Order: sequence, then structure tokens, then C-alpha cells
Amino acid sequence: MSASHDGWLTAQQTAALMDTTSAEVCRLLSIGRLSGAKKKHPKRPGKAQWLIDPQSIAAEKRRSAKRFAAAARRKVPVSQP
Repeated sequence: MSASHDGWLTAQQTAALMDTTSAEVCRLLSIGRLSGAKKKHPKRPGKAQWLIDPQSIAAEKRRSAKRFAAAARRKVPVSQP
């Protein structure tokens, strides 16, 4: 993790990039599928925001694509009458 977190994305930006919700992003953070750090806002005490590592986003997108492809292969096509 870099000290300045340059290039890292917020949970809201990550959610938009992954086409999901920020709650799902937080769930992925909690189970370790995404890596990030909580950064405190210096001018707003008590407020903090998640910053997510873009490399972990790319890795999760690859895992999701593999799961989607595997699920698509398991489905049996329906025959046309």
C-alpha cells in the first residue's frame, strides 16, 4: 500500500466501475476480496472514506468473469421446437 494512496478509488467510484453498489464493495472489502484502506478526512472529524487498490479491483473483475464463464458453460441450452 502506498503512503499517499495516489490512484486509489473510493468505494463509490469502485461500485460504479464494477457495476454494483457501494454496500457490495464494502462486503468485498470485509471478506478480503478487495484490498483497501480507510482514510480519515482531516477537516471532518469522525468522517472517513475507503480507498480501494485498483489492482485488487482488476483481480476481482477477473475472478468474477471466470465465475460467470463457468456458470454459462454449465447451463444446458434449451432446444427450439
